[in-house]
Amino acid sequence: MKFAVVGGKRTEARPGLSAECPVCGGAMTAKCGEHRVHHWAHRATRSCDWEPETEWHRAWKNLFPEDWQEKMHQSQDGEKHIADVKTESGVVVEFQHSSLCPEERESRESFYQNMVWVVDGLRRKQHRVKFFASLGAPLNVSGKLPIFLVSSNEGALLRDWTASRVPVYFDFGDSEPGDTLCFNTPTLWRLNPGSLNGRAYLSPVPKWFFLRVHREGRSFEGKYTETVKRIAAAVERAGVDYLKQQAARSRPLIGFERYMARRQLKRRRF
Repeated sequence: MKFAVVGGKRTEARPGLSAECPVCGGAMTAKCGEHRVHHWAHRATRSCDWEPETEWHRAWKNLFPEDWQEKMHQSQDGEKHIADVKTESGVVVEFQHSSLCPEERESRESFYQNMVWVVDGLRRKQHRVKFFASLGAPLNVSGKLPIFLVSSNEGALLRDWTASRVPVYFDFGDSEPGDTLCFNTPTLWRLNPGSLNGRAYLSPVPKWFFLRVHREGRSFEGKYTETVKRIAAAVERAGVDYLKQQAARSRPLIGFERYMARRQLKRRRF
C-alpha cells in the first residue's frame, strides 16, 4: 500500500512512521528497505482489501495523478475496497500482478462495475510465449486497432481472464524478437469483455494511447467494446472457423508488421 493515514492525512511510507489503514483502521508500519519499494504493511495479519505490491504495480499507479491513486470505496452495506486508480471520469483501473481466483475477480468487477484491469503478463515466462504463439492473422486492419481472434484455451493467461465482464489489458513490457508482432512503442493487448464460445478477441493498444484516453476521460472503452462485439457477431453468422486458419499459419505476419510500421510513422496516430 502506498498511502496510509497519519494524523488524518494520506501519507506515503517513510522510515519511522506509524499509521492507520484507511480500510480496516488497523495499525500499519512503514517498510522502507533498500531493495523493495517503500510501502505500508499491517502490523498484524488482518482480513483487509490490501495486498503487497510490486515495483511494476507501483510504477503503473505513478503514471496517474497522486490524488487518483488508492481511492477507497464503500458500498451501502459497508463493504470497502481500495481502487488502485480512479479517474476523474469515474473509471477504476486495477493493476493485477499476482494470480486472482475467479470469485475475487467477479467480486471486484461487481463492486466497481465501471472498471478495467491491467494484468502483468510477465509474471510467468510461459505466459508471454503461449500468448504470442496463439496469434494469427487479424480479422481486420481497416480500423485503427486491428482485432485478433484466438482460442480462450491458449494458455493460462487467457483461460484466467476471458470470462471477465470488463476490458482486460495484458502488459508484456517492450517487444522482444521472439514475439509474433513487434512494435516500436510499449504496447498493451486488450481482451474484449464477454467473449463467447471459447473465443477471445484481442487488440494491440499503444500504452501511451491507453494512458491518454483514461487521463483525459475519453469514452473509448464502451465504444470499442461494442465495435468488437459487432465483429464477433459477424464471425458467428459467417460460421468461418478462424481458429483453424490461424493454427495453420507458420510464418510471421510480415505484411501486417509493415502496416503497423507505416501507421507509426504518421505524426498523428489514432
